[in-house]
Amino acid sequence: MDLEKRLIGLVAATRGDGGKALRGALRDDLQALAPFDRGEVAFLREGRVDRWRLDDGPGPVSGDDLVRHVAAHPVPVRVDDLHDTFDFEGTRENLEALGLRSLLALPLSGSGGLEGALVVARDYGWAFAGASLRALVPFAEMAGLCVDRALQLTASGARPIRSKPSR
Repeated sequence: MDLEKRLIGLVAATRGDGGKALRGALRDDLQALAPFDRGEVAFLREGRVDRWRLDDGPGPVSGDDLVRHVAAHPVPVRVDDLHDTFDFEGTRENLEALGLRSLLALPLSGSGGLEGALVVARDYGWAFAGASLRALVPFAEMAGLCVDRALQLTASGARPIRSKPSR
């Protein structure tokens, strides 16, 4: 599936359902773009970091330190091996506790939407060395806009507009 179809799929999954459909679309498309063992959408909201899990595992993947860094400096962060120098102690502790060795954190939005990171990790080193940032960066930007919109729709109690079938 090409990137344009994936982006349209994210928009189509954006509903006022608390992000349930959007999380499923994010998980499925991310698995195709950059396969992962653990993943999350971590975003800043009212001074705290909220997370949407993209897997069934326990605990957060990233620490607040990494999420705040990516939000403030919106460039991808790739950790090829946890044993290398790594400046985010909270994230290192989470990764070690979960048995993960490599990580990719992508800024959620470069377009004024939600701030935070789309974070994926694997239990072996160098897992994201070949990942295409050309596809992943716009995917993460759209994800940030869609998460922001899903949160707004959920808060307002809005229901999606459904067109009536033509006869």
